[in-house]
Amino acid sequence: MRRLTPALLALAAVLLGCSSGSGAGEDGGRAGTQKSPAATAAARGGTAAERSPTFTDRLPIARYSYTEAESTAIESAQQILTRRCMRTFGIAYEPPAPVPGTPEPAERRYGLSSAAEAARLGYHPDRDAASPSDRTDLSEDALLVFYGRRGGERSGGERITYKGRTVPVDGCYGQAVGTLAKRYDDGAGAAVASRIASDSYQDSLADPLVKDGFGKWSQCMRGSGFRYTTPMDPLDKRAFQGREISAEEKETATADVRCKEETGLLDIWFNAESRIQRSAIEGNKKALERLRGAHQEKADAARLIVARGR
Repeated sequence: MRRLTPALLALAAVLLGCSSGSGAGEDGGRAGTQKSPAATAAARGGTAAERSPTFTDRLPIARYSYTEAESTAIESAQQILTRRCMRTFGIAYEPPAPVPGTPEPAERRYGLSSAAEAARLGYHPDRDAASPSDRTDLSEDALLVFYGRRGGERSGGERITYKGRTVPVDGCYGQAVGTLAKRYDDGAGAAVASRIASDSYQDSLADPLVKDGFGKWSQCMRGSGFRYTTPMDPLDKRAFQGREISAEEKETATADVRCKEETGLLDIWFNAESRIQRSAIEGNKKALERLRGAHQEKADAARLIVARGR
């Protein structure tokens, strides 16, 4: 069985709700959770106007994800609730400041799409575009309060106490996330959206136009001296999975992106998957509209918390 691409896995995570705080777990769909690529950019100080929509953003199922503004409101509310909880333990907590200029990872739903990223990284992920760092400004004890049982080896399975007070099982941050998630997250709707987003990608691989595009891409790659049947094949090459990025990997990745551009494969693939998603969405309209409504209610509740402040 072919593995899911990193982009597909990230999108599926967004649909399932882990980043929005549901507790379930940047790429097979992005409708159920909060931290879309746009939300990550916002957390780093970027805005929607500063980044171009990716294929993932433009897919029909993306309508059922949190908007940029909703994500920002929910994240801000979670930080306020976390700060309040930490204060009850006598711990001063401020969210880490965004890191200016942190790059946003290029779109990889359909494999590599950025010539610059291919020339620099080959098929390796961009470590500089990873999620914001852990809260290393907190002491070890404070991290236990922040994360609860996930905060370190000392937590074990027992309840954690700090200065005589019992710490929430999932820590102040987990409690803050759960405060909104338990009331507003729509797990059933998120599951529908996630299934549509992941199934549509798999189904797109069998689309006649996509398969024809793969053939033309493969022919283009042969012209550069590389023999691959589909754009997913280089991802499975063991030589490209080590720590080092070889010249061969960079050359292959560069040819990969160039051939996608010359054959128009990315647009062909996106259009095919969009058709598949629109059909699936039509058959699940009620569940998805309930999900969209739950997102709006959660964002409204988050804005109220933000308005009340610290």
